[in-house]
Amino acid sequence: MQTLIVLFLVILMTAIGVAIILGLSYAFGRYLNSRFGEKADSADTNPCAQCNADNVWYQALPGWQQSAAMAWWWVNRLQCSRQGC
Repeated sequence: MQTLIVLFLVILMTAIGVAIILGLSYAFGRYLNSRFGEKADSADTNPCAQCNADNVWYQALPGWQQSAAMAWWWVNRLQCSRQGC
């Protein structure tokens, strides 16, 4: 019984750690994008213009910033794929 409790606690702490890391990664990505991200031209009628601008901006980031903002990147890609981009 104690083994199951320890196993449960290890799994729980791992899940909490992963959630914290993903939350920090998403927050860092939002901060970088709001601060330094490119905005699509308002005259552009393409509904995917902002997704394309985000893609260009993300690819131009240094490797460590891409890794640190990976959770934001995945959320952004999911939102863009829902729009059909």
